[in-house]
Formats: sequence, C-alpha cells, structure tokens
Amino acid sequence: MRSASKVRGVPKAFSRRTLEVFEAASASIPLRPLDRAFEGAAIRLGQDPGGPAGTRRTQFRRYVASVDQRDPQQWDRLCDALGALIEEVAESKKDFLVAAAERDGFIFADGVFRPAGTAPSSFAVTRVEDLASIDDRGRRLNLLADDSPKDAVAGAEELVESVCRTVLRLIGAPVPGKTAELVDIAESTLDALELVPAGIDDGKKDAALVRRCVQHLSVVVAILGDVRDLYGSGHGRGAKRKALSPRHARLAVGAAVTLGGFVAETYAKRAPLKKV
Repeated sequence: MRSASKVRGVPKAFSRRTLEVFEAASASIPLRPLDRAFEGAAIRLGQDPGGPAGTRRTQFRRYVASVDQRDPQQWDRLCDALGALIEEVAESKKDFLVAAAERDGFIFADGVFRPAGTAPSSFAVTRVEDLASIDDRGRRLNLLADDSPKDAVAGAEELVESVCRTVLRLIGAPVPGKTAELVDIAESTLDALELVPAGIDDGKKDAALVRRCVQHLSVVVAILGDVRDLYGSGHGRGAKRKALSPRHARLAVGAAVTLGGFVAETYAKRAPLKKV
C-alpha cells in the first residue's frame, strides 16, 4: 500500500460534509461491493454513530467510524476505500462524489484519492469529458516549467497517462499495467479509439497520418521524461550544464496537452456512437 501524503506531517482529512455525500451515495451500492471496498483497504466495522436509516448507509457509517483520520495509515486506507467506491456508484454520481472530495483538497487518480497539493498525480485527469480541465493543467504546467522544469515534465507525463488510462477504462478496453511505457499506453489508447469506424474505407489513409502525428507526440513526452531522469534536478555543481531547461519542459507540456486534448475529444466524439 502506498504511504500517506502529508502536509507538514499531518494528513488532510475528509470533512463530515463530504463523508455524508459518500454515505448517501452508498445507499445505492449493493452490500457486497460496499464491504469489498472497505475490507480491501483493511478497514473493519465500528460502532454506528447514528444517522439516516438504511442498511447500506449504516454499514458505511460503521466502517468510517472505525477510522481515525489523524493516523496516517488509517487515513491512507480511507483514501483507498472511498476511491474504490467511485467505481461502484452509478455513472451519474461519480463526478458529484469526486467534486465533493476536491472541495476538501483531494484529487481522484488511479482509483484512489490523494491530497491535490502534495500528490505526485496532481496533474492527472479523471474526467476527460471536461476538456477545460486539460487546458487548466497545461497552464499550471507551463507556469511550473519556469521554476521546476523537471517537475513540469513529470506532470506532462502524468497528464498524458491519466487521460489515456481513463479513456481505456471508460470504453471498457484493457488497461496496460502500472509499469507500461507511456508510448505503449498511448498506442493502446489509439487502437481502442478506432480513429476511423470499422467498415469505412474512406479516410483511412488520413487517419493513419493523424495517428502517426499523435504517436510522435507521445514519443516527445516520453523522451523528455528520459532526459529528465538522465540529467536530474539541476541542483548543485554543474547545474547550468545538467539542468533540464524551461524550454524543454514547455515542449513536453505542449505535446502532452495537445495529445491529451486529442484523445479526450476523440473519446467524446466516439462515446455517443458506442451507446447506440
């Protein structure tokens, strides 16, 4: 299990208001998946502190009641459990729950919640239908490029990977393992999106050219990630020679935003077709 992200040594906490939102949503989750989410995070049942009636709501409160959010390990488990519940609720409720957690300072990435300010995934995108969120991360990454090019490149990689993995999950396609290379993840996403619908011959050549362009964008981001790892942070002796420059970081960010936006828009265009 990953270690808890902290702010000045103390982890953030989910507010009572947010937990009540999750509790209300749990009323529509069958007991078995509800239990599985908490038991999978090693959270045991506690005493019900009282609240609205309902077997599943009561079960949710009993699990949360046993968690002391001042304890980093217990808080970390709650992040995992609430993240698992996102996958169990109706599609119409997911954005509402994520937004509630975001008000407490969390982001939802890779199936779990993490503090937005300190998480390495703070540039991840989980709602690809919100194209403005990709542009917003791009602006933040460009600002970061001046102060910390290495972190900006890492954020660019995170942005691309999160968009691709989210789209793959949404369309029910196989998601590459955690150790998969960024270029392979992008390739899998392009395969699953079908840039030209099956049975349509016209435009396949154009689609192939567009596909090559998109593939090259993923290569740009991945290569600059390798450069970042090779040269390090740029602190200390020889920093001017070894540091990754802001212009390199902005190149990675530009490629990442363009690639992420293209994948997200392609998904948005294809999604209605797949529902017919």
